[in-house]
Amino acid sequence: MKPQLPEFTQLRQDTTPEGRPLLQIDFTLAPDSVYFQGHFPEAPLLPGVTQLDWAAQIAADHWHTPRSVSTIEVLKFNDMLLPRADVTLRLEFKRDNCVVFRYQCGERAMSSGRLIFAEPS
Repeated sequence: MKPQLPEFTQLRQDTTPEGRPLLQIDFTLAPDSVYFQGHFPEAPLLPGVTQLDWAAQIAADHWHTPRSVSTIEVLKFNDMLLPRADVTLRLEFKRDNCVVFRYQCGERAMSSGRLIFAEPS
């Protein structure tokens, strides 16, 4: 099943100073998103597993990485992503099987980590 991604307000493709591919995606978290339902009814927040899945799926769509992640490294959840938050997702293609992600609101880091993809079979 393909995830229901947020509606992007802007998508920028660039390269890092080291020459690695970089995506920066801006979006606002819609309060009626299916991902807020039941997590939690009185105080909805975007589940961490959704953040991981979106990062993996967007990397696969843009860089043709595998859709399966085998390992997640240096995972940090610094703050909660709430409905109506203006978010920037930054994805950096580190190497063939690794993408680094960072969700932020303005300058504030919300979550980050490194996705290591399963080798194609």
